[in-house]
Amino acid sequence: MKMKSAADKPELLAPAGNLEKLTFAVKYGADAVYFGGDEFNLRVRAGNFSPENIEKSLQLCREHNVRTVFLMNSFLHEGDLEAARKYINEIKKFKLDAIMVSDPGMLTMLQDTGVEAEFHLSTQMNTLNHLAADFWKRAGFSRIVLARETTIDEIRAIRENSDVELEVFAHGALCVAYSGRCLLSRYMTGRDANQGDCSQPCRWNYKLVEEKRPGNYLDVIEHQKGTEIISSKDLNTIHRVEEFIDAGVSAFKIEGRMKSLYHAANTTRIYKHAIQCAGTDDFNRNLSFWQEELDLINHRPYTDDLFNEFNNLEFTGVPYVRRALFLGYKSGSGDDKRQALIKTSNPIRTGEDVEAIFPIDKNIKDGTFTIREIHDMDGNIIEMARPSSTCMITFDRDMDDNAILRRREETGGDTDKAKGATT
Repeated sequence: MKMKSAADKPELLAPAGNLEKLTFAVKYGADAVYFGGDEFNLRVRAGNFSPENIEKSLQLCREHNVRTVFLMNSFLHEGDLEAARKYINEIKKFKLDAIMVSDPGMLTMLQDTGVEAEFHLSTQMNTLNHLAADFWKRAGFSRIVLARETTIDEIRAIRENSDVELEVFAHGALCVAYSGRCLLSRYMTGRDANQGDCSQPCRWNYKLVEEKRPGNYLDVIEHQKGTEIISSKDLNTIHRVEEFIDAGVSAFKIEGRMKSLYHAANTTRIYKHAIQCAGTDDFNRNLSFWQEELDLINHRPYTDDLFNEFNNLEFTGVPYVRRALFLGYKSGSGDDKRQALIKTSNPIRTGEDVEAIFPIDKNIKDGTFTIREIHDMDGNIIEMARPSSTCMITFDRDMDDNAILRRREETGGDTDKAKGATT
């Protein structure tokens, strides 16, 4: 299999739901980050970015040679046009590398306003063939995010017949609707998925009721925790990275702006490492490590195709899998290298063993550390660091910068998402 040189290997785009997640995506190896502003992106309930945070993000990314992709990918109703024009004029001053668009009307306004950035076409526009790709290139797009339903053979054919850049989703949640264009949320809750406000009714539990027996609900047995009869699996293509590169993709994208900092950082470092190792013996040597790490982020059962629709028609359950709990991250240093200022997401207790992960450079530095002592910000010794706090923690050995802490779950199995836990 012929591999591209290191300089020509595909770009890795990491999700950035807020400035904190963006910072760790950059630290953990992203070539580019994608994020949205206060309006007109398809994750209105993500943290998103104020004008001030957009500027901070651009400065950070420039310092680390990371590209920025700004999302303006919601679909516009007639009544949205003037507000969209106003917002375009507000963000025009920012030196963005690219803007992601779904609606041709949004593209027209961006072009008419003279925004200086590349334009990338969202997966929402269902591009599946080279004629469509070339159509959108002529319209002004330099990159096409292909429909998630596109097979590797189709990607290869598009690449052979078009020179536009091709981006694919490599990892993360899938949508029951075709390339994400769903009406279910709007029908059931009034929240429009195509304007960034999906309530995810496909993930809800459902029961059967016979029309003449109201209130008599019957379980649709799928697994022990309930049923999600229209919920999809999560995408995981780590073992196929070389195939996608060989097919000619220009960029891999990780889904997950609504997920945790730990999710953004760990998926980013794993896919970046895989792209770097592609075409060498290190790829197969590291594959089991990558798979284990991706299993230690919260996810639904994995698939490497949309619903496995090209492999079989078997229906399987999609219970949520949680095998590790995100505890917090190092935000500063103490008096010696064993001390670290830790911003917590879940409780951390004196005497327990925790795992720390780090960006992957040439070596994998992950390891287990024991908590020796915890001080609150007033200097008092405490037995437990509470969630959403900052504490000075002393470990049994040196704690390097950019550490993210986690605790493996004892059950190691499929669970419901724990109430109150930050994942």
